[in-house]
Amino acid sequence: MDAQTAVDAEILFGWPVEAIDELAALSRQAHAGSISIGDWRSRDREMRAQLPPLSDHDRKSVADLKRELIRSGGYESDDGDRLFSRLHAMITPAPDNAKLRQRLTRVADLRKESDAEMQASLDKGRERILRWLREEGDDDRDPVTMLPWSFIAQFRVVDEPKLGPLPQPINAARKRALERATVEQVAEARAMSGQRVDALAAASSNMALYALTLFPKLLIEADPDDPKAAELPHAMRDLWDNPATQRALRRETADGWPPEYE
Repeated sequence: MDAQTAVDAEILFGWPVEAIDELAALSRQAHAGSISIGDWRSRDREMRAQLPPLSDHDRKSVADLKRELIRSGGYESDDGDRLFSRLHAMITPAPDNAKLRQRLTRVADLRKESDAEMQASLDKGRERILRWLREEGDDDRDPVTMLPWSFIAQFRVVDEPKLGPLPQPINAARKRALERATVEQVAEARAMSGQRVDALAAASSNMALYALTLFPKLLIEADPDDPKAAELPHAMRDLWDNPATQRALRRETADGWPPEYE
């Protein structure tokens, strides 16, 4: 099917153009903020369930026709723009959260190679995607690193070799999380933040954590030739492991953590 035939068709690859136009309209409404991402997803899913499934061959034909419209500039005419919108709607359902995060990554990559005008447009798109993610409850992100709180929370308490379980101040946990994050996690966080994540890390030394642990470590490392000093490591570990001590340490390191992790 060539572009001109597709423009005049009432059925495209087995789909009535009226139904395709409704799918395209839903997408426009969601992008304009007239409907929520949740409404778009549910209504889009309901409509597609009533249409015959596209074969892999048909999907490829739709994608090829889209590329031809771009290559030839045919999408710049009113008819071409309408056809392009229909073709796009056919093979682009309302995105789930994973797809939205992938889009953020693409936006971040495109932004590096764009001029100021294009960057402004990309930033608008990025804000829209972030709004959609927040609408769907996918806003469990630390605003400093843009890593998920659920990931950073893995470092809320770490096992310190000499002291045992040690609740971490937020900046220490952020630093550990950035060090342990996968390439994919960092890329996703960078896309969501719109900037380099490694530049968002806290200072390498955390003075609060240092002050909290310095004296106990000095006691543990006391002269091992002194019989009384040799007993200190066991006593300090018992003190550090005590539930009351752990509660006190969590209170002292709670600043900056979300309430559920304090």
